[in-house]
Amino acid sequence: MTLPVKVIAKPVDETRCTLLLSRPVRQAAVRSYSSLEEAGDAPVAQAVLGVPGIAEVVVAGDELTVTKSAGSPPWSDLAAQLRYAVRAAMEQGETLPAAAGGGPGEDDAIYRVADEICRTQINPWVAQHGGKVELIDVQDGSVVLRMSGGCQGCGMARVTLRQGVETALRRAIPALKEVRDVTDHAAGTTPYFRSATE
Repeated sequence: MTLPVKVIAKPVDETRCTLLLSRPVRQAAVRSYSSLEEAGDAPVAQAVLGVPGIAEVVVAGDELTVTKSAGSPPWSDLAAQLRYAVRAAMEQGETLPAAAGGGPGEDDAIYRVADEICRTQINPWVAQHGGKVELIDVQDGSVVLRMSGGCQGCGMARVTLRQGVETALRRAIPALKEVRDVTDHAAGTTPYFRSATE
């Protein structure tokens, strides 16, 4: 007999909520879905996107990050519907007994999600200080980035990377192993904050 799937909803902020599952979803790679058509091969993602007001879901093993559209009901109203939708889809056989391994396919999926996060969240934020973060590659679950503009050579670049960029990426990609910065900070010509060592 298969044990029921437990789903815990933990709102992150007004637009995002994390769903923690007692078993992982049956797909090896981290993947983002923003329409029922995109989720055609992913019943759990389809179930989540079928809840009115849900705009996107990132599926990462036993954790789903759900984003709702503007004007949607509060998470307190949506949580029960989301838990039911996920349980129903998973109890129809959409689970793995254990997490699957990594590999090139997983790196490709991480790249897609990281690219979306960089474009929609990170770069609009660092652009306020004249900076830019470029996604270079994903290697064995590690994201490789390069900073430019006001971020290159900035005295706060390390803080921006660890507390801003890495936090945003890890929130969307729980399977992320590491974030590596390959920026030549010594070559920066327009840092937002001058380094204390200059």
